Amino acid sequence: MAPPSKRGSAKKSGLLEEAPESLLQAVIIADSFNRRFRPLTLEKPRCLLPLANTPIIEYTLEFLALGGVEEVFLYCHAHHDMITEYIKESKWSRESSPFTVNVVYSPSIMSVGDVMRELDQSRLIKEDFILVSGDIVSNVSLQGILKEHKARKLVDKNCIMTSVLREISPGHRSRPRGENALVVLDQNRQRILHYEYLKQSDSESALVLPRELGKANPTMSLQENFLDCCIDIVSFEVPPLFTENFDWQHSRKDFLHGILMDELYGKTVYAHILKSGYAGRIQSLQTYDAISQDITHKWTYPFCPDTNLNQQTYKYTRGHIYKEAKVILAQSAVIKDNSTIGAGTSVGDRTIIAGATIGRNCMIGKNVQLFSATLWDNVVIGDNCSISKCIIANDALIGDGCTIEPGAIISFGVTVEKGAYIPGTARYTKISTAKEREPGKFTKIVHLKTKTLNEYEDSEDDEDEQAETSRGGLYLYDDDGSESDYSDISDFDDEELPGKKKKGHARTSSESEADSFFREAYNSLLGALKQSHSVDIMILELNGLRMSANAEFSEVRRATTAAVISYILPKISSNENTSKVIDATIEKLLPLFNRMIFEVSDQAELLRFIQKELVGKERGGIIMQAIGMKLYNEDLCDDEGILAWWNEGNGPQGETPEMTKVREGTRAFVKWIEEQEEEGSEEEDSEDEEDDEDDE
Repeated sequence: MAPPSKRGSAKKSGLLEEAPESLLQAVIIADSFNRRFRPLTLEKPRCLLPLANTPIIEYTLEFLALGGVEEVFLYCHAHHDMITEYIKESKWSRESSPFTVNVVYSPSIMSVGDVMRELDQSRLIKEDFILVSGDIVSNVSLQGILKEHKARKLVDKNCIMTSVLREISPGHRSRPRGENALVVLDQNRQRILHYEYLKQSDSESALVLPRELGKANPTMSLQENFLDCCIDIVSFEVPPLFTENFDWQHSRKDFLHGILMDELYGKTVYAHILKSGYAGRIQSLQTYDAISQDITHKWTYPFCPDTNLNQQTYKYTRGHIYKEAKVILAQSAVIKDNSTIGAGTSVGDRTIIAGATIGRNCMIGKNVQLFSATLWDNVVIGDNCSISKCIIANDALIGDGCTIEPGAIISFGVTVEKGAYIPGTARYTKISTAKEREPGKFTKIVHLKTKTLNEYEDSEDDEDEQAETSRGGLYLYDDDGSESDYSDISDFDDEELPGKKKKGHARTSSESEADSFFREAYNSLLGALKQSHSVDIMILELNGLRMSANAEFSEVRRATTAAVISYILPKISSNENTSKVIDATIEKLLPLFNRMIFEVSDQAELLRFIQKELVGKERGGIIMQAIGMKLYNEDLCDDEGILAWWNEGNGPQGETPEMTKVREGTRAFVKWIEEQEEEGSEEEDSEDEEDDEDDE
């Protein structure tokens, strides 16, 4: 349980002063939901990877402590056991901790949207809260932003979020490549009017803004130079909005874009543009390197190596050089500016270290050139090596005479044999033993050459499987260095290893992806109906399957239709109870249907799927009409949608006699709709004639 919040005495002057001080809560999303740090994250979650020799999560927690947070909910999926153990053993679990940290493990979260939906169901949040990722580095004080947010809500009751933005130049090193967005603000640069995610592939395409936006706001500020700090002050009204929209996964591309595009919500979002302080997120290997440099240069003060956040002993010397106790340096070794060296590390003769970060208990040989590289704990570097701008993870061993070029990633426990050449170039060469590594066992690599790597380019949503080459148990990964992906796929444990299908999603070689999704979704929904699960659970399960299979909504409608028909048919025993069974089922599934029907063509397609499922079934025509009428009465299908479906069957392609037999059962209902249409048209014509007479 969280400790009771410190509440000040209530005063009688002013509305805010009269209200009791609420418990300040924060939600941290530990999972990154992308593959950018693989293969490192196959063995360790991103939030626990060291940044300037301090676990990334420490910067996030220190930032929240600085902001006066009193209770933290840390949501995680991948490597949840490591995160739980880390928090348990850290200072954040002691009585002296400024807040309680509640680690929430959920096996079903695959996106920010899933976290928000679980947050809504759990009822853990009672007031507006702070939402951040587990890889935030910031020294900004939250108190001023919170005060601004609360004051704004007194004026604008529809305000549901304040997002922290940082203005930086397009070429700034901490700006993630490929993560651009157009933010449209009001003339005061306070309220966000529109958000548009910009894909790299559409860099030369014209951007079309809603016409209504310009009419309502003659003066606007269009800016593409914002760094999204991924720090939000969020209203407790937001999680239920994600529950209502099961297809919302991203907090920006889906939620922010959708809530601003749809005027029916009537909600407003504001921006807090930083004028001072530092804020950034470790979104990619590029930003990892950039923020690491910023920490070394003290741009993130007080969160620097010599602050010793994690029981360290660093001391600062001129030139931004940080050394812990018990570092052994040969007399001829040279340590240049912007370098950090952990305790127990030894450096051999004539070795040059410049702009590098070296962890604890590393052994660096003689005549080594180490430029802008990152070495984690217990790394061994042989003599006469040249290593620059790469990451070498814990327990790796680099043999004598090796050359490692910029961009290479050497994962946990890898041994690189003497004289090997590891290319980096524009692509990140990633080497790991994750698939068969055992304690104390290392796999050797011999004569690695560029031609052994399969080319692989990340898609926009990381849909493609990671390409790999296996050599003696050592796996090579080749990623596009642009880091332009933003994926819905979490850094799962071993079930998500490259080349291995997810559990529950295996399919035969003859089965297409669409058929595989249909089978999984059909079984999931039918089982949920039979077990009387809530519609919210059905939506979450179906959405998870859709996102993991990248299925179209047409496939969702097909699977849902098949499951619903399979569920209701055994329950229909006579014509009398047909409507009763159908009405009860559709009423329960209204939220689900509302999330898969958007246009007239969707209505027609849904009816066509129902028609196909009822072919050859007893009372097929009667059931078809009952379903059509219920969908019509619940406003899921309108006159236009039903007539589009009906006329499609009469088109030049026609339909099978069995399909026609089912459709004929709805003739009376469709005829009634046509009559209503005609009466409406006649009334409009009559009104037009009366208006013409008045004009005369």
